[in-house]
Amino acid sequence: MSDKLKIVSGAAWGIGAGLLGRAVGLIGTLLIARHLSPDIVAEVTVATVIAWTGNWISAWGCGQYVIVRGSEGREAIHAASLFYLIAGLLMALLLFAATPWFAAWFEVPRLLEYLPGALLAIFIRRLGGMPDKLLARELRFARIAMASFAGDLTYAVVAISLVATTQLGGQSMILAFIAQSTVIAAVTIAGTGWRSWLAPVKVPWSRLRDIARFGAPITGEITLSEGARYWDKPLMLRLVGAHEAGAYGLAFNLAQLPALYVGGHIGTVMMPAIVRAEPAQRAQMIVRALALTAVVLFPMGFGLAAVAPTLVATVLPPEWHMVAPLLSVLASVTVMAPASFLFASFLGALGENARVLRIELTSVIVLVASLWLLSRWGAFAASFAVGIALVVQFLLASRACRPFGLSLGALWSPLLRVLLACALMVAAVLSLRLALVWYVLHDIVLLAVEVLAGVVVYCSALWLFGRGLARDVLRLLSATGKSELGLSLPAFDKSGTAHD
Repeated sequence: MSDKLKIVSGAAWGIGAGLLGRAVGLIGTLLIARHLSPDIVAEVTVATVIAWTGNWISAWGCGQYVIVRGSEGREAIHAASLFYLIAGLLMALLLFAATPWFAAWFEVPRLLEYLPGALLAIFIRRLGGMPDKLLARELRFARIAMASFAGDLTYAVVAISLVATTQLGGQSMILAFIAQSTVIAAVTIAGTGWRSWLAPVKVPWSRLRDIARFGAPITGEITLSEGARYWDKPLMLRLVGAHEAGAYGLAFNLAQLPALYVGGHIGTVMMPAIVRAEPAQRAQMIVRALALTAVVLFPMGFGLAAVAPTLVATVLPPEWHMVAPLLSVLASVTVMAPASFLFASFLGALGENARVLRIELTSVIVLVASLWLLSRWGAFAASFAVGIALVVQFLLASRACRPFGLSLGALWSPLLRVLLACALMVAAVLSLRLALVWYVLHDIVLLAVEVLAGVVVYCSALWLFGRGLARDVLRLLSATGKSELGLSLPAFDKSGTAHD
C-alpha cells in the first residue's frame, strides 16, 4: 500500500475507532457518575490531571524526535527512548514525593490515595509511548487505533464493574486507569517488539544534547495546549469546592465531545493535505475546512446546550443536577476550539511555532485569570471563563495567520447561515419543551423528541439558507468525497515522504 493510501486509511481508522472509543467512554462516564458523588469524581480528576501534567512536561518531545530523526538509525531511537523513560520515572518520583503538598494545597486529603495509582498508570502508558510513535512513523495507524479503542473499552468495563459491585469508590477509577494503560501499552509494544527501541546501543552525549534542544519548544507548546484543556478542573476544585468542581468536570467532558472528537477529527483528515499543499493554496483550504467544520460542529454543540436539562435529568441522579446549566454554557462556547486547532496547524506548517507557543501561553493566562475572577460567583459564572479564553485564542490566532494570506472575509457569510439555522433549531427545542411541560412524558421520551425536532429543524433551515454548504458536506460524506480527497493527495508527492 502506498504512503498516500496508508494516510487515508489511517485517518479513517483514527476517526472510526476514536469516535467509537469516545462513545464507549461517554457511556462509561455517565454510568460511573450514577454510582459516585461529584466530590469523589473531582478528587480523582485532580490526581489524574497532576499525573498527566508531569507526563507532558517530562515527555520533552521525545516522541516527535523519533518520528523526525528515527531515520538516523537505532542510536537516535534508543537515545530518545531512554531519555523518555528516565525523565518520566524521575518526574513520577518527584510528584509522588510532593503528594502531601498537593493534597494540602487543593485541600483534598484523599489525593494521597489516588495520586500514586495515577502516576503508576501514566508510567505504564509511557512504556508504550515509543512503540506508538514507531507505529505512526511506519504509518501503521490501524494498530494505534486498535490500542486506543481497546484501552477505552477496558477502562469503561473495569470502572463500571468496580463501582457497581465494590465499595472502592474513587479507587475504582484509578484501577480502571491502570488497566487501560496496561492494555494500550501491551497492544502497541506487541506491534513493534522491545528490541526496535530498547535494545542497548551506545549513545553519545551529542545525541542527548540534540534531544534536549529539539524537545524544549515542543514541550512548552504541548504542555500549554493540553493544560488549557485540563488545568481548569483542579483549579475549580480549589476555587469553588469539590462538589461544584465535580459537576463542572463532567459537564466539560460532555461539552468537549463535539469539538474535540468531531471537529478535531475533521481537522485531522484535512490537515495532512493542508500541511503539504502549495503555500498559496493553504489559506483557502483552511477557510473551507472552517466552514465545513461549522456545518457539522455548530448544531452538535448548540444542540447539546439546548437539550442539556433533559439529558441530565435522563441519565444522571439528582445530585448531579448542576451539570445541566454548566453543560449549556460549555457546549456553546467550545464550538470555537477546532478553529484554533486549524490555525495552529496552519502556523506550524509555516514554521511559526514560536507564535503558536505565545498564543497558547496567553490563552492559558486568560483562562486562569478569568476562572479566578469569576469563581467568586460560583461554578456557573466561572464556566464562562472557557469561552473568554477561546475567544482570545481565536482572535490572536487569526491575527497571527493574517500576514500569511489567511483572510476570514469569505467565512462570515456561511457562518451566519449556519448560526441562523442553529438559532432556529434551539428555538424549536426550547419551544417544544415549553409546549410539552403539561404532558407527563418520561425523560428519555422527551429527550428523543427534542433531539429529533432539533435535527429536523436544523437540516431544513440549513437547506433553506445554506443549500450550497449542505451539498458540500453531503458530497464529502458520500462516495464522491473519495474523489475530492484524491484531488488533495498529490500534495503529498510534492513535499517528500509522509513521515518526514
